[in-house]
Amino acid sequence: MTEKPHTNLQWDDLSLLLAICRAGTLSGAARSLRVNHSTVFRRLNAIEEKMEVRFFERLPHGYAMTEAGEAVMRSAERIDSEVLGLSRELLGRDLRLQGTIRVTAPEGIALFLLSPLLNRFCTQHPEIRIDLSITSSHLELARREADLAVRVTEAPPDASLGRRLCRFAVGFYASREYLQANPHGRLEDLDWLITQGSIERLPPSVWSQGTSQQVRVVMTSDNSRMLVQAAEAGLGVIPLPCFWGDGQTELVRVIDEPDEMKWDL
Repeated sequence: MTEKPHTNLQWDDLSLLLAICRAGTLSGAARSLRVNHSTVFRRLNAIEEKMEVRFFERLPHGYAMTEAGEAVMRSAERIDSEVLGLSRELLGRDLRLQGTIRVTAPEGIALFLLSPLLNRFCTQHPEIRIDLSITSSHLELARREADLAVRVTEAPPDASLGRRLCRFAVGFYASREYLQANPHGRLEDLDWLITQGSIERLPPSVWSQGTSQQVRVVMTSDNSRMLVQAAEAGLGVIPLPCFWGDGQTELVRVIDEPDEMKWDL
């Protein structure tokens, strides 16, 4: 006599048996599994034949669980609960933001525009680490020196995807004491405090024609806050974004911001 090979219940078997246990009828199980009645009937007979166990008594009003059916239901519901819990955990991990985002922005932009936004973002996504580089220098996005770069420019580099955030104005600011001691007729006659590398951005129409190379620069720095302190101390005039300069109580505008000093971010 040939020994029958050992067989086991499969995942699909358990899901079908659990559907019948819960519904109490083949038609109800078929609806929950989104298959037709004959498929459920055929698969149930095949499972019982394979396992040599009757899981249900066929009654006129439906299918009643045998002891084997009740045992299957207890185990299958436990497995089903664990699978659903795992699915929720995996979905939550997939939606939860984690990791490091490298952001670079100029000093004034970072201090006055990005800071409150980043604070709120970090509160909403506590597993995100923000790596903020305050600089206007070029950083390679493709080499992951930065993921997001906020820059004053009319167009992003060809290798980057850019979005225009806003337009802002730049004005010229000095202390009241400095302006009283240096009544000005021409901007080029004043003492200037300039962020390193930014004098080229000052349009020629701000100065008398051909004099922009001869303006009297008394201090340059890559630290804008140091230059603001120098301006407050009466050392000279500083170009600042109006969203920064207008909030400095110790400084006043020298002139209204020129149209040429309105830039895209």
